[in-house]
Amino acid sequence: MRENEISSSTTVSDSRNKTTGAEDIDGNKYYAEFSTYTSSSNVFIYKNNISSSPVDIETSKEKSSTITDFMYYDTVNSSLWVGLYSSSGFYFANNINKLFYEDGSQPGSITLNTPCTLSGLSIYPNATYTAFAASGTELYIAYTNNGTSYLQRAKIEGQNDSFTITTIGNPQSTQDMGVDGQITDIVIHYDGYVYVLVSQTGSKNFTDMYMVNNFNSDSTTTVYSRGAIVRLEPTSSGFKLSAKTGWTEDSRTIASSNKDKNTFTGSDSDNYTFYDVNAYIPEYSERNSHFYGPRRFVAIKPKELAIADCGANIVMPDYGSKKNGKLFKHNRIVKVDLYKFALESSSVIDLNSINFSNLSLSGSIESVTNFNNLENNEEK
Repeated sequence: MRENEISSSTTVSDSRNKTTGAEDIDGNKYYAEFSTYTSSSNVFIYKNNISSSPVDIETSKEKSSTITDFMYYDTVNSSLWVGLYSSSGFYFANNINKLFYEDGSQPGSITLNTPCTLSGLSIYPNATYTAFAASGTELYIAYTNNGTSYLQRAKIEGQNDSFTITTIGNPQSTQDMGVDGQITDIVIHYDGYVYVLVSQTGSKNFTDMYMVNNFNSDSTTTVYSRGAIVRLEPTSSGFKLSAKTGWTEDSRTIASSNKDKNTFTGSDSDNYTFYDVNAYIPEYSERNSHFYGPRRFVAIKPKELAIADCGANIVMPDYGSKKNGKLFKHNRIVKVDLYKFALESSSVIDLNSINFSNLSLSGSIESVTNFNNLENNEEK
């Protein structure tokens, strides 16, 4: 049995704008480099050494975009996939890892002239396709359309440049799955289940951004930093929810202390008044059992999954005590025990020196003149 597989999409510090897309069961890492020409779009896939000869994947006649999480390694069939799309349809390529030669000689290339034949699957012009997973003939595609995230199961048959995709059942939204937000990653696991990461971060009317604003508004600001892992079971009519974990269901109020003194003059001499925040963020006591914003599966094993989780918690200012508020960033690796289907509280690894996604805060919550920084470790 294959013991480990890593699938991530982390930016590589390289002048040629490469990203690492996947790692196979033997520890080989695959990188992608993008080059767009007038009449075609090329994706160059490198194995391990970023200066080695790449596999050239070309979609001719029109420019294509990559699915956000565009590389997927199918552990069951030892196949590396790349997913692209355009207004004409999807372009998938698989078995890319099998085109590399051990002696380092020039690998093969793949030309995708024709988009996949679609049966029951539509291409939405304003949609963003965020993730996919493929194993054998099983295919799952996630997309966000008009602010709502959906997942579609399908059957994929054929070979590169002649795949046929046939939908199985109707798409389901994240709300249908009992959560909300954007699907960020998918894995078809050895155990027959499909695991999906859902992340909802940002402030109201801002989708998938770590931005908290309007704290000095006269109406309550709603902010989000939550997520879930959803376990799905394939059915004859598509799929159904089996379980979910790590989700913050209800909101809570993060209060601005000493409200009778919460009007102050900032460094720009303007007057500010801060109000309470309505937050869908885990309580401090729930930090090791709930997600702040899951992004990627970074390790996949028969009994557990490791996940990159990125989000934030907030403490509002205490103007009576002259203490600033604080944005506490969370960049960490979280493991999920698949037998218990729960976060392993003892396995949370904080990565303070690494940002999976940029966090920012607008307003003056941390820059009031002569205020001291909060010394407590988040709200307790």
